[in-house]
Amino acid sequence: MLDELRAFVAVVDKTSLTKAADAFSLTQSAISRRIQQLEETLDATLLDRTRRPPTATAIGQRVYHCATALLRDLDYLLGIPKEEEEPSGILRVGLPQVVADAALFDISMRMKTEFPTLDLKCRTQESTGLQVALATGELDAAIVLFPPGNTVPRFLSASHITTFDVVVVQSKQNPIVPQTASVADIADCEWILNPQGCGYRAALERATESAGRKIRFGIDVHGSETQLRLVAAGLGLGLVPRHLLSISGQRRALSEVKVKNLTIRIEVTLMHAAQLGNLRRAVSILHEVLSEKLSTDARG
Repeated sequence: MLDELRAFVAVVDKTSLTKAADAFSLTQSAISRRIQQLEETLDATLLDRTRRPPTATAIGQRVYHCATALLRDLDYLLGIPKEEEEPSGILRVGLPQVVADAALFDISMRMKTEFPTLDLKCRTQESTGLQVALATGELDAAIVLFPPGNTVPRFLSASHITTFDVVVVQSKQNPIVPQTASVADIADCEWILNPQGCGYRAALERATESAGRKIRFGIDVHGSETQLRLVAAGLGLGLVPRHLLSISGQRRALSEVKVKNLTIRIEVTLMHAAQLGNLRRAVSILHEVLSEKLSTDARG
């Protein structure tokens, strides 16, 4: 039936049996037969053959509009698995808040410039939750932050973007610990951090626990700039990737704390479904923008 629908739509679009036949490299009689078969299937007269050229009847116009939409959706469906096709539909991307703060504007601008018809649906969440969303098919791609050596699930593909050096910061005006401190010093202070699931919060917990200490959480809150404002006000210590500190509006109100025997490094990784279909080019652009933006910011 699809061949018959395509033939009918072509005749209406081109207002000519001959031109429709040429478009399919068929004879005019072959196109006529397809339309007759469609009329028999639908039990309706679709073309007024008393006119030259034949034109769609009233019911034919309704069938034409429905068939046009159906064939357009079918072409879209058939293009979804093809990586060489233009990205279309919705790209569902997950980002930790720290990455969204640094790069989401640039990602959005580049995507809409390269692929104007592609819709971008963004979700901010901790890395653990984003990886779960990838596994369940809720996301097409996600940027995750994990300590070096984290294992990528077999059903996902991954590519390294950059490595964050994460530093401890405090208020410059109201410091809480010495500029050079021990793990014991910082463990006794209150902290302003992302909620549970944050990669560098987990790294801090492991470092302090290995020293036999447990950190105190003063405020759990998403949003890097909000955290840094609270730290700058003297309400606790904070963790921040050095690149984000260099571009933060709070950078002049903060100072870095050098902590002996504490190194926190976080891998920034782009993970995505193994089969992306026609979203492949869009995810490649996502990788490119993240690499450019985060690397530039990392240099300060």
